[in-house]
Amino acid sequence: MRVAPRRIKTKLAAGAPAFGACVQLPSPDIVEIVGYAGLDFAWIDAEHGSMGVGEVNQLVRAADAAGIDAIVRVPDHNASFIQKVLDMGAAGIIAPHVRDVEVAQAVVAAARYAPEGVRGACPAVRAVGHLTMDWPATLRQIRDDAIVIGLIEDADGVANVEEIAAGSGLDGLIFGPYDLATELGLDGDVSDARVREMNVRVRKAALNAGIQYLALPGLDGAVGALMAEGVRLFNVTADRGLLFTAFESALAAAREEASA
Repeated sequence: MRVAPRRIKTKLAAGAPAFGACVQLPSPDIVEIVGYAGLDFAWIDAEHGSMGVGEVNQLVRAADAAGIDAIVRVPDHNASFIQKVLDMGAAGIIAPHVRDVEVAQAVVAAARYAPEGVRGACPAVRAVGHLTMDWPATLRQIRDDAIVIGLIEDADGVANVEEIAAGSGLDGLIFGPYDLATELGLDGDVSDARVREMNVRVRKAALNAGIQYLALPGLDGAVGALMAEGVRLFNVTADRGLLFTAFESALAAAREEASA
């Protein structure tokens, strides 16, 4: 039987922070680098990333190879896609545009086996090592493994966030400022005070409900201050931005030397 890394759950159970990086490029090498660099999870972005379900499968394999968790941001609330990535061996999902408790409950149900949910059960999927000869024992072991995080990135989601956090069964929330800043007519300005206030509201709703909050330190604030509030999940960087700024910096340094 396949043994899942369970890095996030192990860290959280010990009260320790878990750190991850967003991966939008369909490169297993990048996911491996995330793990070998010492991070705990790769947030595989199947909503905005350049990848389909087959490529997601390879990135999940790479996470396994590096001994880290794969958390897949699914493109929508499609229960079939959610089941596919979990059957691949993803440790969990991030669901976009969670606007109300009913949507949140449906997403949770898609990730949970009956009677708690509607996820299809199969003893021959990669998540269990391609085949288990003792499905009842395996089911007891993996039933509660999937981590389900809701992305609050719409005005309706913010308005309903306390109910979503407390009454949906989600394991955590994350705040998405860019859709909100666009919806509010701010031309995407995530630094606007209204967006910042909504950010704080979402974070407090999650922590007050006793569920996790996945923080983006560049937007949410400093890691130390967030940990003092009770935050333990952090996405610290992303592949596109990191590569772009590294190449840009290298070019600037080379040009400066060339003109000296």
